Amino acid sequence: MLSCLLVLELLLAAAPAQASREPFHWTVPGLVSVVDVPDTMNVGGIPVRLQVYTSKEKLERLLQYFATAFDDAGFYVQRHQPRLAAEPHLTALDTRTFTSYTVILTPEPGGLTSVVLGQARLGEARPAAPPRFLPVYAGAMNVLTADLEGARTLTYRAPGKESEVRSWYRDQLTRSGFKQESPQVFRREQQELRLSLSQEGGWVQVVLFLKTAGELPPLEPEAETR
Repeated sequence: MLSCLLVLELLLAAAPAQASREPFHWTVPGLVSVVDVPDTMNVGGIPVRLQVYTSKEKLERLLQYFATAFDDAGFYVQRHQPRLAAEPHLTALDTRTFTSYTVILTPEPGGLTSVVLGQARLGEARPAAPPRFLPVYAGAMNVLTADLEGARTLTYRAPGKESEVRSWYRDQLTRSGFKQESPQVFRREQQELRLSLSQEGGWVQVVLFLKTAGELPPLEPEAETR
């Protein structure tokens, strides 16, 4: 899940323009399995597609393969890319259609490699509506929402301490009718919310993942602000 969220953040690093309607299919060396995510997600107002592969090839071999494939396709690949994730990753931009592609590689047990590949149609970007269903801690920056059928994610970073943010969420979610099942899991009827927090200096990285089998009623007004 976190790898997929990293892909979404990296995809949106390219500047938006006109969108690509080309099919989203890539050959992966040493392919073992593929999980196609058929629905297009809306991430920050931008349509995004994801595919997840498992390969028996080594991570270094796959990274070189995608670098060559992106280059052969005529995509722009920044020579010195900023390291925005712990996992090896690569982002490219199709300057003819202005579609960005990002691949993140993660070693798996048994010598396998997980390959998460994302495509963002930047030209179809629409202003993203502010989050209505999930509370956001005060001072939040880089707020990113993603919608998929039956699920919603919210990621951002905010100043403060992890313990303070965790306590704040526990209070806000409880007031909104959620019951805490564990330090990171809350439930309200058919809705399950998972909270992930990590301290990065004076900032807290926040990830919320909400699954539901029904409608997404808004939280109480008082739960939307600190």
